[in-house]
Amino acid sequence: MYGTCTIGAGDVDEHRDGAVETSLERVDRALLRLRRMWDAPAGIEHEGALVEGSTLLVCLAVEEGLAGAAEVGVVEVAAALGVTHSTASRLVTRAVAAGMVARRPSSTDPRRTSLTPTAAGRRLVAASRAFRTARLAALLAGWPDRDVAALADLLTRFAAAAAGPRP
Repeated sequence: MYGTCTIGAGDVDEHRDGAVETSLERVDRALLRLRRMWDAPAGIEHEGALVEGSTLLVCLAVEEGLAGAAEVGVVEVAAALGVTHSTASRLVTRAVAAGMVARRPSSTDPRRTSLTPTAAGRRLVAASRAFRTARLAALLAGWPDRDVAALADLLTRFAAAAAGPRP
């Protein structure tokens, strides 16, 4: 599943108990701790209603997809979320029912539908982004700007690698 790697002398840390931990093990442990922080909640209180966490994920996928394409459909949502087409179709149907996404016929392919966020969907995305960035600001308070910029650069690079083809 994973290839081998060679580590250099600077790639190990020693624990208080004398155990040695590689940089990759440190990254793995940190990512496991962070996973719980970023898991989508089952429901999100928004404008007096409970919105499913999956609806937010669909809204984010549609918004991100529209930044790079003229139209976004279920196929693109499935790819963005890493789910099957049938799962994405169900999630999109829920987002449409919640009033967060609008579905209309594609202007380029009569077999497809085109998805766009509604005004409520755009507000949901904006509110969730504001919440997440405020949380990040609180966590990174006291960090020098250059460290925050370096973290942003490294995480962006890591996310791009993680989204690419698996080795």
